[in-house]
Amino acid sequence: DMQLPTLARALASSSFLLGRCRAFHRSVPSAAFLRPASAPARRGTSAMAAAVLPPPAPRREEARAILAGADPASTLARQAEGAPASLLLDPPVAVPDPYGWMRDEKRENVEVLDHLAAENAYTEAATAHLAGLREELYGEMLGSIRETDFTLPRPRGAYAYYSRSFEGKSYGVHCRAPSENVGDATEWNGAAGSPVLGGEEVVLDVNALAEGEKYCSTGNVKTSPSHKLLAYSADFSGDETCQFWVKDLESGEVVDHNPKLDVYGQLVWGSDDSTLFYVTMDAAHRPYKVYRRILGSDAEDELLFTETDELYWSGIHKSLDGKYLYVSTSSKETSEVHFLDLNDPNAKLQCVAARRKKVRYRVEHREGTWWIASNVGGTPNMRLMSAPAAPECASEWKDVAGADGAAIFDGGYERSLGGVTAFRTHLVCSGREGGIPRVWVVGLDGDDVASAEMLAFDEEAHDVGTVAHHEYDAASIVVAYDSMVTPLSHISIRLDDASARTVLKTKAVPGYNRSLYACERTTVKSRDGETDVPVSVVYRRDVMERHRASGTPVPTHLYGYGSYGACMEASFSATRLALLDRGAVYVIAHVRGGG
Repeated sequence: DMQLPTLARALASSSFLLGRCRAFHRSVPSAAFLRPASAPARRGTSAMAAAVLPPPAPRREEARAILAGADPASTLARQAEGAPASLLLDPPVAVPDPYGWMRDEKRENVEVLDHLAAENAYTEAATAHLAGLREELYGEMLGSIRETDFTLPRPRGAYAYYSRSFEGKSYGVHCRAPSENVGDATEWNGAAGSPVLGGEEVVLDVNALAEGEKYCSTGNVKTSPSHKLLAYSADFSGDETCQFWVKDLESGEVVDHNPKLDVYGQLVWGSDDSTLFYVTMDAAHRPYKVYRRILGSDAEDELLFTETDELYWSGIHKSLDGKYLYVSTSSKETSEVHFLDLNDPNAKLQCVAARRKKVRYRVEHREGTWWIASNVGGTPNMRLMSAPAAPECASEWKDVAGADGAAIFDGGYERSLGGVTAFRTHLVCSGREGGIPRVWVVGLDGDDVASAEMLAFDEEAHDVGTVAHHEYDAASIVVAYDSMVTPLSHISIRLDDASARTVLKTKAVPGYNRSLYACERTTVKSRDGETDVPVSVVYRRDVMERHRASGTPVPTHLYGYGSYGACMEASFSATRLALLDRGAVYVIAHVRGGG
């Protein structure tokens, strides 16, 4: 019996059913809870914190306020896109802002810095009695992570690309090897000095890139169509402002870099090694301009696109078949996509469909057809639609229907569409049904749907999604799968036979014994009694057996987050094991707020 009626009743009466859920825990845990189930009692664990001074209180400027409303000087207007002036607060309302003096974008205000230092000192003092436990938990969490590891090698023509991590190093290393050696990964001995694949070569060592820098975060790392050049972007300041470099992979020399050019992190190669596209930002760090750069040319980079509306952010990517560059620009409610034929040197940027208020859409290309995910018509979720691959084709959009004539994704509440990948023979769609992430494989006969199948898995509560694919003619896809008790696995699935599956890689979790744990999924009614809120529960089997036998309450950590439309999935967490091994039950309430 895995229904946990006692826990379900407790959840039903708790306050987690708010749009944003708080995490609940015991403020003064007992000694028995603080140690793993298999560990002996430790002395002094339950000692209360020594008396500490009150927390530092920042000063308040009671007269400080910000105007919200019709006043042109207002900096706090939060009206919806396109809201008529008649809906703005007029006269504007003064919103108290007593702590506004603490805003310090440059991190130079001595008073603010001193207050933060005092806050940190207070935290250290207030939690000093937990220092031993922190070290113990850190050791356990670190011990459950294999630091020397690699990501799944993904084929991209002649080479398979992957990254490696090494114990004691802060950053990853980007590698590649001949695609025919991909099977060698199953024979890797786990040693840092051993190649994952035969013929392995390093294309970018981020540890070397970060030397002498206080901060380093790479953006895109992409090889050219011939695999001879590497373009990569990096942020050394932490404010998401990047520069980019182009390196010759044969010589190791940097062949293109402008130290005065600040860019957004996205980079896209053209149809050959001579062309690179990038995006720049305005003073507010909004990506808004797209340029084409001809490597080795003295000509100025060509400006292809400028987004003048400050509500819109712009980005770039390439179709899987390599035919088009997409320039997408979107606000929270409206989007627009432009395309450039990369095989035509004289081609101009054209718009798929001009922006329409509160209509969002994304586009992929396959065999002369746009495959479109859109909420056109005001649907609550995205519809799957198609149209001839031509500019300004909004009037030709139509729902993609199955053999029964019904739309595969109609934009309704029962099934949501998150993304579409267009292969030569199939579409692969990701989305959600029943509150759980799903993947659908859609077989095509020309532009007609020949089959549509949702991939099924044994565990009721799980997380699944597609990984990056780089080959348009692929005969199989790879999905990433895990659950609250199953570590991340990458599974190859044939497009023409979804039952043909091969586990390519399973994430190693040192010391983990899956048989000791169990998870389940249930639902709890919302406060109005109408909506079923999905709830995922994970625990040690022995803890739950004792609870059921004795009725003794167990510590429960309840977590939920749903703001911005984000969904917290029933995925695996190695660091969560330290909590479960101390007798806690971990619960995720899959609430979802607006976005």
